[in-house]
This record gives sequence, C-alpha cells and structure tokens, in this order.
Amino acid sequence: MLKTLYLLEYALRSLVRKWKKYVALVSIYAIVVAFFSSVIFFTSALNRETQTVLSDLPEIWVQKLAGGRLVPIEESFLNEVSSEIRGIKKIAPRIWGYNYDVATGAVLTLMGSNASLQDLALLNTQTTELRKGEALCGTGLLEIRELYEGDRFTLQDSHGELQSFDIKGSFSAKSDLLTKDLLILHPDDARIMLGLSPKQVTDIGIEVYNPEETDNIAKKIDMAYSGIRVVTRDQLKATYEALFSWRGGIFIYGGIISLLAFLILAWERMAGLGNEEQKELGILKGIGWEITDVLWVKLWEGIIISLTAALSGILLALVHVYIFQAPLLKPFLIGWSMMYPAYDLHFSLQMGDLAIILSVAIIPYLSATIIPAWKGAITDPADIMNG
Repeated sequence: MLKTLYLLEYALRSLVRKWKKYVALVSIYAIVVAFFSSVIFFTSALNRETQTVLSDLPEIWVQKLAGGRLVPIEESFLNEVSSEIRGIKKIAPRIWGYNYDVATGAVLTLMGSNASLQDLALLNTQTTELRKGEALCGTGLLEIRELYEGDRFTLQDSHGELQSFDIKGSFSAKSDLLTKDLLILHPDDARIMLGLSPKQVTDIGIEVYNPEETDNIAKKIDMAYSGIRVVTRDQLKATYEALFSWRGGIFIYGGIISLLAFLILAWERMAGLGNEEQKELGILKGIGWEITDVLWVKLWEGIIISLTAALSGILLALVHVYIFQAPLLKPFLIGWSMMYPAYDLHFSLQMGDLAIILSVAIIPYLSATIIPAWKGAITDPADIMNG
C-alpha cells in the first residue's frame, strides 16, 4: 500500500513538472468529452420531458386513413365504437390540423376546443369561455406578428378565404415546447379553417377503464373496423424515444469519432517516447525499478489525466445543457421552424449516462497510455541510455 502511494506521488510530481503540456492535453480532452456528454444529457432530458407530457394523453388514438393519408372521421363513428367495444371509459373527439400562415411563412397547429378555459394550464386570460371569432395563441404567433391580447388578426382557411379572430388569451412561455405554434379556436371556426363539415372530427382519443387492457382493446378496434389506424400511448412514447435517440445518436457518433481521433494522436505521441521520457525510463530501471513500477506510474498518470478531463467535460456539459439550455444542440436535435420553441430542461442526472461517459472517456485513454509505456519499460536500460 505504501509503495502504491509513493508511485502515485511520483506520478503527480511528473505531471506537475510538465504541467503546461498536460494542461493543454486535458483542455482538449475535456472539450471532446463535453461534446458527446452534452448530447447524452440533452437527449436524455428531452426524452424524459416528452415521456412526462405523453403520460397525460389517452391510452388509445384512432385515426381514419384513405390512400395512406389522414381523413376526417364522422361523429357517428364515436357512438359506434363506444357501443360495440367493451372496456372504453371515455371517447374524446379532436379537431386539429395545420395552417400555413402566408404572411410569415410559419406553420401553425390549429385545434378546436369548447372546454372550459379554466381547465387549461399555463393560460393567460380572463375569459372563461371561447366564442366564435375568438382565439387563444401560443407565444410564437404573437412574437412573429407582433400581436398582443385584444388584437385582431386574419388567416387563410383551407379554401383560401380570410378569417378574422380576436386574441382572448395566450399561453405562458413555460409551455412553449407544447404551445409555441398552437392556435386554439372555437370548434366551428376550427372546422372552417381545416375544411371539415359540421359533423366531422380529425381523430378520436380513447380512455379505458383498465390500462393493462389497452393493447387488447386497441387490437379489437383495429380488427373491427377497416381503413383506420390505431395508436397506443406506449407506441407513441416509443416513437418519440426512437426519434430523439436517432438524432442524438448522430452527434454521439461524431463525438466518439472525435475522441477516437484524439486517442490515436495520443497513442502515436506515447508510442514514440521522446528523448527525455526515454532517459527517465532508463534511469528508473537502472536504479532498480521493476517493469510493474513503471507501468503503475504511467497508469496513475493516465487515470489522473483521463479522470480530470472526463469530470471537467461532464461539468462543462451540465453547465451547457442545464444552465445555458443547450444553445449549440437545440436547433439540430429539436428541428427547424419559423417559431422555434423556447423551454427549460429540468435537471436530472442518470447514473447510466455517467457510466457510459466515463467508460468511453477513460478506458480507451488508459489503453492508449499503458501499451506504449509497456513497450518502453521492457526495453533494456542500456539501449535506452545509448539512444
């Protein structure tokens, strides 16, 4: 144990003697680690936020398809499903779609709702009921058109005709991830904007009494009716998880490639030991050091360097993602839009994420350090001193 402490002390002194070189090495190493750590933290945080939001959705969604495209559902279909399929607790029709705002080039998400506005969270309004000709807006439309509550604006409906609406309220910026491009209208107005007839809806959400029966009920609905698409909440969660994992994976691979390139350079540098390092090894072996002693010193140096760089990179990544809200990654991992959502990522550190980062950052570097050191340690001291 005492010998190990002496070897650790020697490794620290060796690093201190060449501190300028190792500070530069650790700095570059930490930046590389910070890059792929930021991607891991960001995709994990975003995936957790999405899973939390999706947990409040109905267990089953039913959409009607024609030629592979989404088409409206007649309201009579709701009563038919409710009466023929057991286990259904509630069926909620949805009226929604997209509208291209010619004036700004933005794409808005339209939704028709006549629910009590008091039930909508993060909504800034004094109105308790939405009437025809009135609208609730996300912050995106207000910002891009420079509008305020009480203003009037126009949009083109599906037939190219202008429809006017008074802004009765807006959503808080805290909900931007969900409501940035959202526009809530009275159901009749939403149908006009989307080209739906008075008895048509876009799709339906189904709540079940027993969540464990969700897959069975979804399968019964799918088999009972043709030309429909049945999606469960778990499938939707899996889709978003795969989407974020795919986008994040591209950057993670890029970070790993950068790290490998860095390690290759480190390998080449250490494989070709400089004159000073060769003489140091020759002196140590000449005064009685064993090969294992030399390897332990190099191992301690590698551990100190890689661990310092890894922890520094993780700290930089945490600051980048959770304090500055990942400004370098958001545009690429979320997408591109005229109305880009601003939102806060809540801090959550998973041990699995840390384990992956530390494994990728430390183990390869130790390998790139020990193997060249071993080759130098087994060389005869006389050969080393003679050059």
